[in-house]
Amino acid sequence: MVGESGIGPRLYTRKVSAQEAREGYVLVLKDKLSFFPPVGSPFRMKHGSTTRKVKVEAIPCTCRGPEKRHEHYVVRWSGLKEGQAVTVRKDGSYVLSASG
Repeated sequence: MVGESGIGPRLYTRKVSAQEAREGYVLVLKDKLSFFPPVGSPFRMKHGSTTRKVKVEAIPCTCRGPEKRHEHYVVRWSGLKEGQAVTVRKDGSYVLSASG
C-alpha cells in the first residue's frame, strides 16, 4: 500500500475510513478513476462468495465550502470496517478483499 491509497497495474488499495464504513462505500480517488469502468457503468465485483452488481457513483460535495463544489467518487459496499485495508484486484473481473 502506498500511503493512504495506492494502485498497481491491477490493484486499487486504501484504508477504510470511519465515514466509508458507516455509509457503506469505498472511496475512489479522482486520479484512480481509470482503474474502474466509467462512472455510472455497472460492473460486477466479488468478495468471498458474494458477487454484486456495482458502479462508481459521483456524489456532489461542498466539503470545501459552497464556492468550491466538486464530486467524490464511491463504490457502494456495505459491511466494511473502519481501518480495514481494502484491495480491489482487476484480473478480467473485479475482486474485493479486506483485511484488518
